[in-house]
Amino acid sequence: MVILSHFAGDPYYKHFGHYAVRVFFILSGFAITAALHEVYAFDLKRFWANRALRLLPLYYLILMASLATVLALPAEAARFSSDWASPNLRDVWLNLGLMPMMNWAYPFRLVMPAWSIAVEILMYAYLSLGLARRKSYALMLFGAAVAFHALTILGQDDWDTRYFDPHSACLDFAIGALVYFWRKESLAKVSYRAILPLLMLWAANMVGGGWIFSDDYVRLEGFYLNSLVGAALVAAVADWRPAGAWRDVDGYLGELAYPAFLCHWLAGFAVALAFFEPDARGTGFACAAILVSLAIAVVMAALNERWIEPLRRTIRRGEKVTAAPSRENGVLGGAGA
Repeated sequence: MVILSHFAGDPYYKHFGHYAVRVFFILSGFAITAALHEVYAFDLKRFWANRALRLLPLYYLILMASLATVLALPAEAARFSSDWASPNLRDVWLNLGLMPMMNWAYPFRLVMPAWSIAVEILMYAYLSLGLARRKSYALMLFGAAVAFHALTILGQDDWDTRYFDPHSACLDFAIGALVYFWRKESLAKVSYRAILPLLMLWAANMVGGGWIFSDDYVRLEGFYLNSLVGAALVAAVADWRPAGAWRDVDGYLGELAYPAFLCHWLAGFAVALAFFEPDARGTGFACAAILVSLAIAVVMAALNERWIEPLRRTIRRGEKVTAAPSRENGVLGGAGA
């Protein structure tokens, strides 16, 4: 959905990526809260070491490849994306720091998904430093997020504030954390049999926005319905216990997701140069970019499994509080906890 929203060239598809990212934020809030309680016991040294190993090596791999590409083909890169135009040394240093990329208005970014990664790290800080310890703390985060979104709506702030402001993500991460606590209390049990109907409802809300429903619906009612359905979907998936081949596929798709997310602008640029024009957009182009992104992701996942995952498994072998039930279904593994 993210790649389609970036490369389809039709404004209609823009919110597909927005809605998908928000559901991922809910999943991440759930998985990270579960990991903090059931895997790391709020041992922040182990937690942050594993987060850094999960996020940063592949990020810097794509960053360096993007920098080499932009320097080698500056005119073509600038045609493909204005975010790759006219780099300077200060720009490169800010991209290396990653966290400045949280400001979406920043004009030059080597790895376009860096905004989402920086927001994730900020949310990890909030959850790990206390807001995921108790349900009441997660409720406080949720209440603050609701107030933030209400103020942006009442103040008639533009869409960018409601979506791209880093603290807007608190809503979905808080929802994910609350799903974890409510499941523990049997208050948010959703049968895995609801996965398909919920997926259909989620897709209908996304596809209908901007087509059957207005653009205003996309940015307001549909946006928040997306989070509501996403929360139910995460709860349902958490109740799923795949076995055998299903479990293997579930885990492997989880391992491909982050690399594909990271590399898709580079993959799209390669497809544009090879088969289209440097400024190519369109659904055919987007589909080709998805296939190439997945192919590159397979290689990146293999490198990650060879060099990074052994270190992460060593860190995870520290003392556990309980046998984490949510790891049985691949949710934590897929989210890279």
